[in-house]
Amino acid sequence: MPAIAQAGETASADARTGVQQLIRADLDDQDLERLSLEELSMVEVTSVSRRPEVLADAAAAIFVISAEDIRRSGATSLPEVLRLAPNLNVQRVNSVDYAISARGFNGYETSNKLLVLVDGRSVYSTLSSGVFWDARDIMLEDIDRIEVISGPGGALYGSNAMNGVINIISRPAGDTQGTLISAGAGNEDARLAIRHGGSFGDNGAWRAYLQAFARDESLDAAGNGANDDADGLRGGGRVDWTSGDNRLTLQGDAFENEVAVNEDTLGTQTYVRGANLLGRWVRPLAGGELQAQAYYDRFEREEPGTLEESDTWDLSIQQAFERGRHQLVLGAGHRVVESAFTAAPGGAFLDPAERRLTLTNVFVQDQITLTAGLTLTLGAKFEDNSFSGQEFLPNVRLGWHRPGGDLLWASVGRASRTPNRIERDLTLPGFLTGADFQSETATAYEIGYRANPTPEIAFSINAFYNVYDDLRTVSITPVTFLPLSLTNNGEATTWGVEAWGSYDVSERWRLSAGVSTLTKDYDAPLTPDDISGLISIGDDPEYQVLLRSEADLTDSLELDVRLRAVDDLAATDGYVEADVRLGWRMTDRLELSLTGQNLIEDSRYETGDPLRRRAFGRSVFAALRASF
Repeated sequence: MPAIAQAGETASADARTGVQQLIRADLDDQDLERLSLEELSMVEVTSVSRRPEVLADAAAAIFVISAEDIRRSGATSLPEVLRLAPNLNVQRVNSVDYAISARGFNGYETSNKLLVLVDGRSVYSTLSSGVFWDARDIMLEDIDRIEVISGPGGALYGSNAMNGVINIISRPAGDTQGTLISAGAGNEDARLAIRHGGSFGDNGAWRAYLQAFARDESLDAAGNGANDDADGLRGGGRVDWTSGDNRLTLQGDAFENEVAVNEDTLGTQTYVRGANLLGRWVRPLAGGELQAQAYYDRFEREEPGTLEESDTWDLSIQQAFERGRHQLVLGAGHRVVESAFTAAPGGAFLDPAERRLTLTNVFVQDQITLTAGLTLTLGAKFEDNSFSGQEFLPNVRLGWHRPGGDLLWASVGRASRTPNRIERDLTLPGFLTGADFQSETATAYEIGYRANPTPEIAFSINAFYNVYDDLRTVSITPVTFLPLSLTNNGEATTWGVEAWGSYDVSERWRLSAGVSTLTKDYDAPLTPDDISGLISIGDDPEYQVLLRSEADLTDSLELDVRLRAVDDLAATDGYVEADVRLGWRMTDRLELSLTGQNLIEDSRYETGDPLRRRAFGRSVFAALRASF
């Protein structure tokens, strides 16, 4: 553990260590809603260092969405849950599609610098580098927590962890025993989820689930239905068991959704299908912990005349251990993606239509205790990919635990986004040709402060300055003008502040607030080197503010109110919206709730993309959750 947990330090540090040990010992048996802010700061996270550490020790801009936060949000989909994170910008594009980013570059075509993991499985698309959120309809009741890191994660996670990492961690099978039924319906959404879990032997547990959703259409610019209603079905399960010192996990999912083509309002149907299977083995080794993981992921998106297919195989291994003042994490991984794209006749296509992509990496991180309370973290990842070859992604972090337990930290790191298939292979004869597109890169400077000055108050403040090179541009061919090609002639800098905190007014009432600001500096004239005006920079608000109130009106009645204010986009007005949830916990096993979303404005837009300009209005959703 960091030096603050070592013997011989101040009495306040000893008390803090005692709290850590208490939380670690009893966390699995506690209901997170009963934890104080001080106790919540001691909840273990794994995303910052790829090993368990308490949130208060994590030298990064990390926000944790707990299972209790998800339950009390009233959200019906994963992207809506992510609105709880003040260090993310969430733009809803249509009925099921979203653009989500950290620290800028948001937009359906440009939000390609954020790595999303589901239990260690990467879900970004090698076709576009973005995330198809309509295919990530995870059963929300099975999520243990979501760790949201804003800032570069290249030294540990490599490709696509350029502006941040979202790590979605599901609950162990042992925590989901018995039967759960969650059902709800409203004027825009309907959802049904059924899960059952059990045990086998003395050391094994399992669960299986099935869920379905239906979502109503959004509105076009004239206020008419946009014909983008959607529905889907997903099922899967998880098995956890132990054998001696070995801990083993096997889990998987399969799904099929019917949605609509995003660019028009004709209701042209798209079928999105997929399946995955993941296995993980963990055991103590050499005074630390060895983890090996492998997964297979199949994804299909079928539109009239086009079919995208990808098959991903991934194998990774890591070892975490301590040697004196050093806490080390070593790892390596190899990924193979079989990608195929069948294009409609007469339009743009990928040349070649099929590719095998590989991604190989090794990484090391060492957290060194320099003095009591002062730690230095050195990390680096070496990565080799099929398109741009070798990448070196270093990171340096310095953390200082001041007397009293607050944390001051600073970091500098390099991250990159490797090319995707569109950037290398997209071809339209006579107009656009595949090019030698290389990785986009960023050098990020961060400083942060996290504190829990009293048992009733906790907050985190982070500032960043990012320098981007080799951003995507569109260039002409000299003399002939056409064909165009995608090139790396863009540069930009961004800076801003992220802050969030909570205040326990009483044992029954908690207030939380979050704010993020973003300023972008880039030169985007229409030149032969970039006739797009650096459109890849995205469309971001300069600020957003989130306010939240969680009140237990009685022992069984809950009232949750959330406000969000989002600044203007380039061609879209900002907005202020409110969500309100009233929950009635009739018994420990039966809950009713009523949630109203987007209650202030009749309708609003969240994106400035003219091809995907959809409006969203007020909605009401009634839900029942029963377990037995």
